[in-house]
Amino acid sequence: MKILKILATVILLLIIAVASYAFYIKSILTPSYSGEVQINGLTESTEIYFTAYGIPHIYAKNQADAYRSLGYIHAKERLWQMDLLRHVGSGRLSELFGPDMIQVDKFLRTMGLSSYAKASSESYIKRNHESLPLIQAYLDGINHYIATNPKPFEHTILGLQVQPFEVQNVFETLTYMAFSFSNAHITDPVLTELSTKLDSAYLQDLNIYHYKGESTLQSFDDRYSKQAKQTITVLSQLNIPEFIGSNSWVLSGEKTKNGKVILANDPHIAFSQPAVWYEAHLVSPENEYYGYHIPGAPFPLLMHSEKQAIGLTMFENDDMDFYVEEIHSEDSMMYLHKGQWKEVGLVEEVIKVKGENDYTFNIRSTIHGPIVSDILQDEPLDDIVSMHWVTSNYPNYMIEAIYGFVTSENINELESAASRIHGPGLNIMYGDSAGNIAWWAVGKLIRRRDERTSKTFYDGTSGLDDPDSTYAFNKNPHAINPPWGYVHSANNQPDTVEGILYSGYYLPDDRSERITEILNPSSNATVEDMKMMFLDDKSMMQEAIKGILLHAIKDTKRGDILRSLLTWKCDFNKDDSRPLIFQKWVNEILKAAMKDEIGESLWPVYKKSHTYKVSAEYLIKNEKTLWWDDLNTEEQETRSVIIQKAFEITLSHLEEIWGKDYTQWKWGDAHTLNHKHAMGDVISFLNVGKFSVSGANEVINNMGYTYQEVPEQTILFGPSTRRIVDFGDVRNNSWSILPTGQSGNYFSPYYDDQALMFANGEFRKMEMNYDSINQSKNKLVLKPSD
Repeated sequence: MKILKILATVILLLIIAVASYAFYIKSILTPSYSGEVQINGLTESTEIYFTAYGIPHIYAKNQADAYRSLGYIHAKERLWQMDLLRHVGSGRLSELFGPDMIQVDKFLRTMGLSSYAKASSESYIKRNHESLPLIQAYLDGINHYIATNPKPFEHTILGLQVQPFEVQNVFETLTYMAFSFSNAHITDPVLTELSTKLDSAYLQDLNIYHYKGESTLQSFDDRYSKQAKQTITVLSQLNIPEFIGSNSWVLSGEKTKNGKVILANDPHIAFSQPAVWYEAHLVSPENEYYGYHIPGAPFPLLMHSEKQAIGLTMFENDDMDFYVEEIHSEDSMMYLHKGQWKEVGLVEEVIKVKGENDYTFNIRSTIHGPIVSDILQDEPLDDIVSMHWVTSNYPNYMIEAIYGFVTSENINELESAASRIHGPGLNIMYGDSAGNIAWWAVGKLIRRRDERTSKTFYDGTSGLDDPDSTYAFNKNPHAINPPWGYVHSANNQPDTVEGILYSGYYLPDDRSERITEILNPSSNATVEDMKMMFLDDKSMMQEAIKGILLHAIKDTKRGDILRSLLTWKCDFNKDDSRPLIFQKWVNEILKAAMKDEIGESLWPVYKKSHTYKVSAEYLIKNEKTLWWDDLNTEEQETRSVIIQKAFEITLSHLEEIWGKDYTQWKWGDAHTLNHKHAMGDVISFLNVGKFSVSGANEVINNMGYTYQEVPEQTILFGPSTRRIVDFGDVRNNSWSILPTGQSGNYFSPYYDDQALMFANGEFRKMEMNYDSINQSKNKLVLKPSD
């Protein structure tokens, strides 16, 4: 009995200790949004009003104070995210998480992120651009917060200190963003392997460019997909947002009810917690704008003012090529290029590892770029493969460009600023108060001998396909004030310019077709119409193939399901069973048609490639393609046979999971959204969700996923914001939403206050009206410290 009392006392004391510690942590880490704070370097007092949902409205007496204040607020709300992003962009994750991240750091450094960020930073500082003092002020604000406040919860748990920020860190953050845009490092290795395994007729039926030119290698190691698998593994370990795709449309006054321009934009980015964007409204005598910032960078990529608005989507151009190199049989430091043996470049890299000794490795390179096959040490390729990436091979003027976005006064100045972006490829969407609308595809585009060859590995020895030059900016696709009254982008193939068709990883036309279907007849559009359009979940692909699929099962014994499917409008509503059936059915069709040719080991990688999504409709509509025949049987299968078998498998699988009564199935039960924190696997309460939502792959409400052989199709990416700017009343009638909230601090009321609104398709205002802003109860005043 005495022992039990002692144990009870000990347990009680432990509970009290844990509760006390938790209370202490919460008390010191819960952010305050009012009061006064002294800031080093500030020249005059700055007022910051935090309106509903934690949006800061910064009123400063000069630009430097505005950016110093923004740096302080970014650190206050997103310091963990900022620190994580700069470690990704420099390949230094092992410093945070230990030896498990060594291979990830090797991958990131071999791809050139760290060295390019460093070189870009040094060059930018030497140029002494007019934006440099503002970046320094921004960094001063960050570092003042670090020096005077407790470190974030995540750093506390991991036992880490936060080091001061410097200019190079800004470039590290932006360089990672550029790398995450690229599809080539997954798709090219897969297509290269398929091109060696299958007759060219198979690839032609997938609607991709492929041809065997004099520089395209005729035979390859059958393990090139290992390179794609390595990339997929690394990206999955990062748990930070990748930039995937986007929608945007800008309507001229001829298409709107109020006769003024309306811009709509929803960049598609991998969901995470915290979300990628941080909204802030900056006001100084020199400038005023409402911007969407990547924390760690002072200038916004998305912004609007009373004069102009800017959105972006991913261009999806092919900015990455791979080359198979020939190494000298007697000297591993020599490679063959244009008939001459040249010396392999060698750079030593040192990775600092938390809790362990430094890890040292070498990066080899050729004239084409780093030898990326060296990363595959566990399952090495027989060949040596190097990589050329446009972004890391040209001077970096990204900071000057986005600074130009917020300082430009008209469409010509904006175009000049946009032209300075060499990579990543972006579609800059534009509208202004003067009635102009425009779209520019920006980024340097490689001049290739034949664009059709760019998705498979080149022969590096010949020099015939070396990336020697790029096109001038005026040859990039663009549209300025088109007579049809709007511009739009949905990551689809752009039109040619002077007959030039640029290779890329463009997404299916589904979203673009639906956008034009809605906008073409419109002449009276309103903000409310734009809100509804963002939530549109009609699938143009399903509409295109629905008749083929249903005709193939016209004699099915499941007439009840057939009748239900016949009335489906091809919309992916979360409360409907039919999207669940069709989504599963289409994927079973592709699996039955293709897996026997592609192979068991390559199939999971192929499903994650760009080609899987792009080729689906094209393949299903082609009744004569070789893909329909199952190589594992003696019979000659047809499209109808494959569709019928896939339908039977679909119903059997869904009944096993969701029960026999198909009327009780719901798409939303399988299609779920969970915003995952980088430490969410260990500390689950940092995650936000999960939510059942409407939408699907390649509908306007693009809630995307990779098809899985499990009950849930967990959403991986989607709108990183839904944003509408109305030049009929910019200050009072522009709208937005974030996927979770403004703050990355778990103890903030703004950590997840928008999550349910986002899942339900709701919006909130982007306020710029001082008369309403200054009514906020949360006012933080920053004052000079001296």
